[in-house]
Amino acid sequence: MAPRDVTLFCLGLYDKPFLSTDGGHVVMPGENISFQCSSAHMSFDRFSLSRPGGATLSRHRDVGLQGDFTLGPVNLSFSGVYTCYGWDSGRPYIWSAPSNALELVVTDTRSQDYRTENWVRMGVAGLVLIALLAFLAENRLGPQLPHQEDQQDLPDLSWSRQKSQTKWTFGLTPRTTRE
Repeated sequence: MAPRDVTLFCLGLYDKPFLSTDGGHVVMPGENISFQCSSAHMSFDRFSLSRPGGATLSRHRDVGLQGDFTLGPVNLSFSGVYTCYGWDSGRPYIWSAPSNALELVVTDTRSQDYRTENWVRMGVAGLVLIALLAFLAENRLGPQLPHQEDQQDLPDLSWSRQKSQTKWTFGLTPRTTRE
């Protein structure tokens, strides 16, 4: 096996910098995004932005205690967790502790969150279902009036109470045709 060149970095000797973005952490494909890596206590002249599984970008600090990184136009592969490091060009192998992680989400317009709209649709469908069930129950359990031509064959309904009874009785009496 052939020997390989290995570069070792000493991480965490300096306080961690702060990583932020200029416009939020959710962007659309085709947009640009800017990261700012800044240190309040150390005067680094270099900053590096990295993502696990991705390339590490290094920038020379132009002014102040901050390194600016502009990525874009972005696509879905830019999504991920980013961190940054500060270091000095005189000691290129001694870097700060990593910044707090910042997650970048590149979202496609076609994959929106439809949960709220779906809940509204489910609510309307539930109301329609309840209205239909109420309508069916009313027709099934409500009074049924037969058609006029069918009434001739039906007996009359009558209520009667005998003197000795305290209960009402319900009975059918044959219908007599009136002419």
